[in-house]
Amino acid sequence: VMARGHQIDSITEVPLVVANEIESVSKTKDAVKVLKALNAYPDIDKVKSSRKIRAGKGKMRNRRYVQKKGPLTIYNEDKGIKQGFRNLPGVDLVQVDRLNLLQLAPG
Repeated sequence: VMARGHQIDSITEVPLVVANEIESVSKTKDAVKVLKALNAYPDIDKVKSSRKIRAGKGKMRNRRYVQKKGPLTIYNEDKGIKQGFRNLPGVDLVQVDRLNLLQLAPG
């Protein structure tokens, strides 16, 4: 994972498994606090700084910006987690029943 450029030096174990109470985080402010407490926020800073204007004609076709991938958050039941994490750049949310191999290992 680190060879792909993710900033996970301070995370103790990958994949990072946390309690089900995080599914009830419905505010982005609280989601940022959770990610900072888990030492996963440097990866989101990397995504924020990687946003660039796309090369080529995609700019004219409403695909103006490209950015790197961030952490993948897998949840079992939506108790507000989609609303809390949706505005964070690079964070992908997926329900465990809809998990896809390309989401786990993009590229």
